Amino acid sequence: MRVIAAVAVSATLLGGIVSAQAPVPNPTNKTGVIGLMHAIHSTNDVDKTLAFYQAVFGLGGQVRPFASTGPQILTDSPGSTLRVAMTQLKGGFNFELTEFGNVERQLNKQPDIADPGAPMMKIVVRDIDAIVAAAKKVNAPIVTRSGAPVSVPSSIGTAKAIVMRDPDGYFVEAIQGTPSADSPEGPVIGAIMGLTVRDMDESLKYWNGVLGNELVAEATFSSDAAMLDLLGLPKGASYRLAGGVISGSKARIEFIEVKGVPRKPFDLRVTDANASGMAIRVGHISELLAKIKASGGRVLSRNGELVEWSDTVRNVFVKDPNGLNLELVGSADPKL
Repeated sequence: MRVIAAVAVSATLLGGIVSAQAPVPNPTNKTGVIGLMHAIHSTNDVDKTLAFYQAVFGLGGQVRPFASTGPQILTDSPGSTLRVAMTQLKGGFNFELTEFGNVERQLNKQPDIADPGAPMMKIVVRDIDAIVAAAKKVNAPIVTRSGAPVSVPSSIGTAKAIVMRDPDGYFVEAIQGTPSADSPEGPVIGAIMGLTVRDMDESLKYWNGVLGNELVAEATFSSDAAMLDLLGLPKGASYRLAGGVISGSKARIEFIEVKGVPRKPFDLRVTDANASGMAIRVGHISELLAKIKASGGRVLSRNGELVEWSDTVRNVFVKDPNGLNLELVGSADPKL
């Protein structure tokens, strides 16, 4: 969700200051993704989850109530309340922590790493040893089998990494980065969104063919021992990776498909604890929604329709093929 000031969409809520920006025009006349707003993580207890990210990764943010009339329609949850903490993954993007109230919701449901729909936030850090020490201090569950960082190939090159869970069971990977001259101050220097998918080809057909990204997949499955260690997967498992930059942004998203282990769908409502999602800017939102419906995509917002958030803004929640919640944000159609 977003903070709205008058008829503008806000992409940040930091230090109690609401900063708003109007819908971005669509200069490429594209029907599909034209930018990223933020990642979304619904929590069991937003105060507890924010405290984790502050203690382990040094993130800022403050929990605040959010006027919920719009979100009630957007998530089809009449009467629900909402509290939000917007954190900034410096060098990456914003990460919104939410907690819904006054609505029936699933609590404490946690995925396995191979489950389609399992989310992961990959945080590039300045000093991974300091991050691991901080994680152990708050008793964060470590997923990596060896319990220590392992060197694995990644989109930023071969780097040490470790996977843990936050208080909701959400997967978090810390990756050792190499700060550049313009890297931000603080422990975090970048971030990547991760998602386990059911079928890589099906997922890319949606993310590229329907949404208009240009993500690229590896041709074959791999069974690198270090990667299996990192992800807590057993010997005999294999995986296939894909990734790329979200259109119109500098933010990267990466997919993984896992074989050789039991898998079950991880598919939650936006209001459920541990639900994950993204708010993305799109061009020609009415056309895109029609395209999503025609492809068999699920629409979550009330009556399966666009929400008239303001005179100029339209948005809607949809599901990707893996159960990831996607909030599409676009401009209203021009009045004829």
